[in-house]
Amino acid sequence: MRVTVKICGLTSAIDARAAAAAGADYIGFVFDPASRRCVGAAPAWIQEIGGVVKVGVFRNHAVAAVARARDEAGLDLVQLHGDEPPESCAALGGRARVIKAVPVSGLVDWAAVARYAGVARILFDTASPTGGGSGRTFAWAALAGAPAGLEFWLAGGLTPENVAAAVAQARPAGVDVASGVESPGGGKDEARMRAFVAAVRAAGGHGGSRE
Repeated sequence: MRVTVKICGLTSAIDARAAAAAGADYIGFVFDPASRRCVGAAPAWIQEIGGVVKVGVFRNHAVAAVARARDEAGLDLVQLHGDEPPESCAALGGRARVIKAVPVSGLVDWAAVARYAGVARILFDTASPTGGGSGRTFAWAALAGAPAGLEFWLAGGLTPENVAAAVAQARPAGVDVASGVESPGGGKDEARMRAFVAAVRAAGGHGGSRE
């Protein structure tokens, strides 16, 4: 199965277009005010980006606020990165429109993950006090117990240098990167975005569900 790529934490139209040109399947915009990558209140330029799936990242926002930002920014999907219950996921479109992030700090509570069976995708990310964006990896072996057929995404400290190993070991359906393709100034680095996508593509069909 082809492993999809999401480049997240984009803060400008220039970076968003560069991410799409690099071959990203999904691009992500953070709406959490606590994040240094927050884009604010649905800037108009997001609507102008075409040819790629657009994802808004939210953390413990009210359902109505997420829906409003989604519509104003022309987002295709929302990614809930906080303590949102399954009911909030369902209210925002469930399997058609919601990605639910699950923090990993040690062993994965698969029973808790199963509560979110009604979403489009589960994304496993390194646990952090701020709900993500730590730039650190977790032990990918923690995902070895994933139920058969679960197609998940992987995030947390991925870079062009380690993503092939992550795909080979964790076998995700997709990977999500932010800090791993940034320049020292904080914007996205075009060369690193291209290198990241190329590394995922070179990893080939290692990703996908566990049978």
